[in-house]
Amino acid sequence: MTDEMDMSQYKEMFISEAQEHLQEMSRALLELEKNPENSDLLNQIFRGSHTLKGMAATMGYDAITKLSHQMEDVLDNLRKGEVKINTDIINILFECFDSLQLLVDEVVTEKEKGLDLSPISRKLEAIVTPEAAVPATPEEKKPQQEQVKTKTATLEQKTESVRVNIKQLDSLMNLVGELVINKAQLTQIGHKHKIAELSEVLSHVDRIATELQTQVLKTRMVPVSLIFDRFPRVVRDISKAHGKEINLEISGRDIELDRMILEELNDPMVHLIRNAVDHGIETPEERLKNNKSRIGTIHLTAARGKGFVTIQIIDDGKGIDLDKVRVTAVEKGIVTPEEAEQLSKRQLLMLICDSRFTTTKKVSDISGRGVGMDVVKTKIESFNGSLEMKSEKGKGTTFILKLPLTVAIIKALLVDIKDEIYAIPLSNISEIIYVKREEIKTVEKDEVILFRDKVLPLRRLSDIFGEAREKQTTQSLSVVAVEAGGREVGLVIDSFIGQEEIVIKTLGGLLKKVKGFSGSTILGNGRVVLIVDVNSLV
Repeated sequence: MTDEMDMSQYKEMFISEAQEHLQEMSRALLELEKNPENSDLLNQIFRGSHTLKGMAATMGYDAITKLSHQMEDVLDNLRKGEVKINTDIINILFECFDSLQLLVDEVVTEKEKGLDLSPISRKLEAIVTPEAAVPATPEEKKPQQEQVKTKTATLEQKTESVRVNIKQLDSLMNLVGELVINKAQLTQIGHKHKIAELSEVLSHVDRIATELQTQVLKTRMVPVSLIFDRFPRVVRDISKAHGKEINLEISGRDIELDRMILEELNDPMVHLIRNAVDHGIETPEERLKNNKSRIGTIHLTAARGKGFVTIQIIDDGKGIDLDKVRVTAVEKGIVTPEEAEQLSKRQLLMLICDSRFTTTKKVSDISGRGVGMDVVKTKIESFNGSLEMKSEKGKGTTFILKLPLTVAIIKALLVDIKDEIYAIPLSNISEIIYVKREEIKTVEKDEVILFRDKVLPLRRLSDIFGEAREKQTTQSLSVVAVEAGGREVGLVIDSFIGQEEIVIKTLGGLLKKVKGFSGSTILGNGRVVLIVDVNSLV
């Protein structure tokens, strides 16, 4: 009993390292499939299998030990040249990885799934037994899509790194948030009482608190390879199932994002990748008829901007037929025929994110591009990101995800509305403008202005938040131009207070369901301020 208790403390470490080894082995096997003569890749997979076997044996996980040992024997024969690698062996090894991942999942959940490992064991034995023929994989049940979408966690490790429990990082981040709030309060006290000694100390504390905040935020950052490395396997399995030939090219694997955002991003990304494979890329025969290469290409890229990261999924498939989108949108009652004719190309593409767009039993190529896109868009906007699409019929489609670096501490513009202060995230603000009253026009009861040669709808936050609107005596209005989901509107406020770095506090209880706000923050004077959810307002 004592030994079991002693070993349990290493369980989390085993799970993390086992998942990491399986991810790296899977990635190496994908490369080996393209370059079967590359002995370095084969050695890398062998080392991973050997390490996994040793770890499992130490922990007493017999099923993992036995299966990884069988896989190690196969890999050893391949290394020695006793068996020549082929497509069947590659498929069997992938199936072995899936089985091992499911066994690791059992360790995580501490619930046995009743896995029958005899089929994969027989296949592995057949490879290392000279008189046995390698069984053909099509006769066996292929891995379920859930296995393809298995959530694994992998982090690029260096020798000087240590593993830290995620809960500890979250707790540390909360403490830093409180420190930032108290720092602002102390600064206000210092300015109010003008104590020279206090001001000097506060200046030093401010520098330390800022540096501590920066360093803690860095500890939460993880490379996008955490989820990017899963997609080559996803693309390989789906494309084979659909009879398609697709090459996935990845760049920007080292770009970092907040761990919380990256975890939430996994499902939308899987959906967009599957979408591109299922409904974007054509079959080899279709591509050849259209004078394209028989092999389709999907580019997955990540790039760092100022305060945000942009991820793009680009395919060179059939693209989206906007005329068909317009017809479908009218048929579904999403827009009227008159409205449909007035929509821009960008607005038409965003219609496929409407939940009504694919309410049909039969999914076509056009409706297929919209399957679940409403969920994808909602999820991305939930952490203040944005989704944009570009497409050209016959040439391909691009999905652009713009994501904040972190959701814990953001820069915001503080504004005043009827003596109430609200915070608007700077990431949503495109411009601050002053509008003369005579410049405001009314179109179908909506206030609009002509701004940079385009019509900008106005939304008065005092009306939206239920504040009584007083008769304005000034000759101009203060407007914050914000953008979300491909649309831009102008939020009318009373006055600007200034820019400030704020700590986001989530709304709980009954307030969680209140629309229009994404959270709250506490200012230096102790005042609680609500953060405007620009996406819901737009």
